[in-house]
Amino acid sequence: MNLIEAIKSVPDHRHPRGIRHPLWLILTIILLGSCTGYWGYKPLVELTKNHRSTLIKLFDIPQDISFPSDSTFRKIIQ
Repeated sequence: MNLIEAIKSVPDHRHPRGIRHPLWLILTIILLGSCTGYWGYKPLVELTKNHRSTLIKLFDIPQDISFPSDSTFRKIIQ
């Protein structure tokens, strides 16, 4: 099992109605951000803006993806 597979196995306890972003993607961005100095909710949004194309290629996600907002990162971290 690689790291992404392990993160994907984390249970998502959020209410299905409000889910806009997969939990694995949010957790992976948080992990990448903490490893690269993007501490805090707003810096995580900056990470997704600064490295959008790299993240899309790295995780093979759709080009038109909307990355999580700072409030989404805050809710998951809390």
